[in-house]
Amino acid sequence: MTIRWDPLLTRALAHELDHELSRARLRAVRLDGRTRDAMLLFRGRTLVWRLHPQRLWVEAHPPIAPEPTDLRLRARVRRVYAPDDERIIIFEFVEERGSGTGYEIIIELLGNRTNAVVTEGATRTVRHVLTTREGKRVVRVGQPYIPPDPGTRIGVDGDVDSDRWMQLLEPVPPTDRVRELTRSVAWTSGLNAAAFLGADVDEAGDLLTGHERWRSAVANTVVRPVVLETSRG
Repeated sequence: MTIRWDPLLTRALAHELDHELSRARLRAVRLDGRTRDAMLLFRGRTLVWRLHPQRLWVEAHPPIAPEPTDLRLRARVRRVYAPDDERIIIFEFVEERGSGTGYEIIIELLGNRTNAVVTEGATRTVRHVLTTREGKRVVRVGQPYIPPDPGTRIGVDGDVDSDRWMQLLEPVPPTDRVRELTRSVAWTSGLNAAAFLGADVDEAGDLLTGHERWRSAVANTVVRPVVLETSRG
């Protein structure tokens, strides 16, 4: 059993973790290359990322004490986020004492290429990695972290209007629309394509209903800066 991750699910979980772990204190990180588990040992809880392709999910457990072989990182959570239209969750930390060095723990939920990476500083130098990667995209201790190539799908900010949606999908035979949608439009996947094509409304699909659903879903993923008014102005 495993969880199929897509960008919408990843962003939703990142939002929830950002809320639940605000300023949480991290004690240590445990990366187990044999089981492909990554454990984040906070003072108040333990997050266990199961990163084997056949068991790909996250678990929350009571806090546990670090072991001598764990990577000690005394830091607080600054934020947790998922980059646009990606299956990656990034935990940002700031060191509690000393230089205030920044760290990241990057969880890559990428099917057969899942990984967990610990980076340090503004250069994002890899300090620890669950699985070393070679080839076109190198992920190795001592090297700067290189994220996956950015996607080219349209609509990351929900800026595909109904006319563009219809131009893209209406000429495509209904049997090929899932492939065209997931290839071209951000935040779509095999998990949600049927809903975004309105397949449950009409046998051939109700594209305008699907577009409304897509716009609504994307609107809930976008984090926009706001001005907070207080008693001090």
